[in-house]
Amino acid sequence: MKKGIILLAMIGSLNVPDIFAQVDKPTMADSGTVNFVSKAARGGQMEVAAGKLAVSKAQRADVKAFGARMIADHSKANAKLKNIIRSKSIPSIVPTPMNDDMLTNASGATFDHNYVQMMVKDHEEDVALFEKASTTIPDKDVRMFASQTLPILKDHLQRIKAIAAKMHISAH
Repeated sequence: MKKGIILLAMIGSLNVPDIFAQVDKPTMADSGTVNFVSKAARGGQMEVAAGKLAVSKAQRADVKAFGARMIADHSKANAKLKNIIRSKSIPSIVPTPMNDDMLTNASGATFDHNYVQMMVKDHEEDVALFEKASTTIPDKDVRMFASQTLPILKDHLQRIKAIAAKMHISAH
């Protein structure tokens, strides 16, 4: 009987809630994951903002349509990424305003040219970033996000390169 009481006293002295609190705490994301998430979030925000400008300022119908697609696709991706950020120990990403003078101060054919050139360059960079992240990021949820988003970005790149070719804009 004494052994049972002593055992219960020992178990009672353990701070069981603290043990479970330790187990449930998410680990801090590694710097590579945080860096990727930050770049992806800022890039996605920029794509939506630039897409809104394209819808309102572009002269060509195909450029307007591409801008609308950027708004739709990148808004979805941004929402998924935001949910991942919330579920992890990843600092929130502060939205950055669109302040590209080549877009905000341009109109008509000049806007179209600048926007298409920018979208080709950005999507080439995005595809490379997401390809790397889809195989190297340690966090499986972030890696899966990169893998699932990559085909959409490749499609964007193919579409914007086709528009650039129609407009006789060199890829670089």
